[in-house]
Amino acid sequence: MGPVSKYKVRKGKEGEDLAVELLLKQGHRILERNFRIKKGEIDIISEKENVLYFTEVKYWAKISPIHPLEIFHPAKMKKMKTAAEYYLSKNVSFRDHFVSFSLALITEKRELKYYLNLF
Repeated sequence: MGPVSKYKVRKGKEGEDLAVELLLKQGHRILERNFRIKKGEIDIISEKENVLYFTEVKYWAKISPIHPLEIFHPAKMKKMKTAAEYYLSKNVSFRDHFVSFSLALITEKRELKYYLNLF
């Protein structure tokens, strides 16, 4: 793994840790981190008040030419939905929960912005 890859992995872990910290402060129960199946992944799965949150975590530098919400292109949404469907098929106790696909955005200044119900 090269220096750029190690940097991305470190920033990704830091971002996930910050997102988990925020979610816990907001009363979420963290169910999974880095949930992966062959056809998709979800960074954080949490639960609060009968809602399951499937959250993508991204570190975002200000110099990026696109808006962070643009990462949710149709292929990304399909992969997250596939992973969520698999998770729900294996955890039947959550089938009556509402579902929110969300984005936790970490800025260069370690600020966290949380976008709920994106799709």
